[in-house]
Amino acid sequence: MKCFKSRYLPVLVISLATFLAGCQKEPEMTREEMVLYTVGQVRSGSLESSVRWLEGMDTRFALADNRRDVAVNIRNRFISMGYEYARLDSFYLEKTFQEVDYATWQYNVIATLEGTEDDSISVVGAHYDSYASGGNPFITAPGANDNASGMAAVMEIARILKGSGLSPKHTVTFIAFAAEEPGLQGSRHQAEKSVASGDKIIMMLNHDMISFVADPSLKPWQLNILYYENSEDLRDDAALLCNAHSTLTSYSDNTVNEHSDSYPYYLNGFKALFFHQSDIESTYHTPDDKVSMCNFEYAREVVKVSCALLVNKSY
Repeated sequence: MKCFKSRYLPVLVISLATFLAGCQKEPEMTREEMVLYTVGQVRSGSLESSVRWLEGMDTRFALADNRRDVAVNIRNRFISMGYEYARLDSFYLEKTFQEVDYATWQYNVIATLEGTEDDSISVVGAHYDSYASGGNPFITAPGANDNASGMAAVMEIARILKGSGLSPKHTVTFIAFAAEEPGLQGSRHQAEKSVASGDKIIMMLNHDMISFVADPSLKPWQLNILYYENSEDLRDDAALLCNAHSTLTSYSDNTVNEHSDSYPYYLNGFKALFFHQSDIESTYHTPDDKVSMCNFEYAREVVKVSCALLVNKSY
């Protein structure tokens, strides 16, 4: 009997192999593997580039005429990372400065990485406005450390998470807060809005002044992880991750810090942490707060801690 050999057999075999390969899922990363991967992507050069970019705007003073342009530039930066729906959230601010009354619109910038499992939210934030006494802040307020360094941290984490292709279980919201210097206005607006909307915020991570070390030769460098009575567990987790994934040693002031954007979130019932350098430079709130004062190796280690905590809690 003559054997029948179909000319379609090789095609069928290849198609079956392709189908079976498609049915096999790539092995999923464990949470620890995700932490190791994302922490390994933090770049001091990327942080420096962001700080130089923000400093290059000359001033980010909350009452300056360029305030909306600054916010739009930050929004566009998020869009360039792939956050196509990054947006401005405006609020009205009346403020007296040097005996002059100002009525202004202020602009928070928000970019979101949607979660896959529930409607819980982790907020990653920093203020982008700057201030400088001893000069004219309407013209010159470079604010490299305070707080281009904190904004650089937020943008670096946003860049890494978007580029990783990993999807968080909980939504991650990145917020660049306006008008921190005149009284935490941007974070107060956003925290109160979250309460009114019923947002399920599981934590808020704040980054403010994270790039100055008084004496770089004295190691290990220190990181101050400020917390509130409702976020002691987050502080403990952050301290453990600091030891595991950075070269820093951590400590925590046990006072309620009222002077940065974590505070309004705490006041509105949300857990919040505040990552902060341990030293204060003499150029604080002056026209000399420039990139030359920043230590980007230190900033990189701070960002590693924040990134590790975020991934640990939201992925």
